[in-house]
Amino acid sequence: MSTLENDLVAELRTEAIDTVEDRLVNLQEAMQDFHDGKINGKHALATVRLEAHSLKSVAASFDMKALKVLCHRFEDYFFNVTELREENCKDILFFADRMSECLDAFAKDCDIDVSRLMRKLPNKGGFEVGDVMVSEIEVMLVMEPGTATKIVTRELLECGYRMINVASTMDAIQLIPAMRPDAVIVSRIMPELSGVDLACALKAMPATRDIPVALIATSEKEKFKDLPPSVPVLRKGGKFGDDVADVFVKLGIL
Repeated sequence: MSTLENDLVAELRTEAIDTVEDRLVNLQEAMQDFHDGKINGKHALATVRLEAHSLKSVAASFDMKALKVLCHRFEDYFFNVTELREENCKDILFFADRMSECLDAFAKDCDIDVSRLMRKLPNKGGFEVGDVMVSEIEVMLVMEPGTATKIVTRELLECGYRMINVASTMDAIQLIPAMRPDAVIVSRIMPELSGVDLACALKAMPATRDIPVALIATSEKEKFKDLPPSVPVLRKGGKFGDDVADVFVKLGIL
């Protein structure tokens, strides 16, 4: 690159860092305004979602890898939240602090252990699952958004697992090597790559082949000749949670 090009890249990088810092400040101010009663829960949530989307866009544009992954988890935290509550504020500020750490590492060209960072994050908000002991087992559920996804997510949360929702198999391929969940559960029917395709890809890649994967299907009659032998099939139904536990025992997760 020429000196002019290097200067331009450096300037854009600095602007990106400044933009992320501004967005994080906006998040903190929104939480303070909500706490002080200046804005209601719905307004606060709309503000947070807007800032989260902006953060994710900037992180993706400038290849802030750790921040990009963390932004996905931040958006996923609001997967089922319809109105911000006081108990969400602490979680949001915790996310903001961790995003600040990612930004600092990017600014200093330092590596950061993303998978370890993920384990410290708050579990998904918006679900009332009663008095459940939350385990340290992180499960990534790869399913398109919808009622079925919410039902499966709730069942897994009620079993005490920490949940990550991903709506696209292509996104999952990018996120799994960085997040390194304890298990991936993928729906058979997905746009782009199918659940079977994703399972095959994960088992073929050295970076992910040791991560347990299970496939969700609906029919007992379905056969999957291309599915790797190490990938079990889960069937939706009343005993789904128990079936997941049985599969996790076989896979060595429990």
